[in-house]
Amino acid sequence: MNIFKLLYRIVVGIDKLHVYEGRTGKYLSHFKRYVDDAEVIVDLGCGGGVFSKALACEKRLVIALDIEKKMLKEIESSFIERMCADAHNLPLRDGLVDCVLSLTS
Repeated sequence: MNIFKLLYRIVVGIDKLHVYEGRTGKYLSHFKRYVDDAEVIVDLGCGGGVFSKALACEKRLVIALDIEKKMLKEIESSFIERMCADAHNLPLRDGLVDCVLSLTS
């Protein structure tokens, strides 16, 4: 287990560990207009992929990008491409991405 998750569970409590999962719909409603027409979205600093999973669908590809490989392993979807990389040096071709989100990093 990640040391930060462990500390979070000790300090905040196990029930609040998935706080973003409960608020996903609320967050999505704020930026929905920006992502509706996007075919390729990068979720920068995606962590466990809560928002990547919510955004993934047949009409778009979501690139879940995080520096932590362990977190990326939690993400499974045929509409999500997992990428382990540093956000300061994105390994993406110019013009490939329609939208970049960084919600909880």
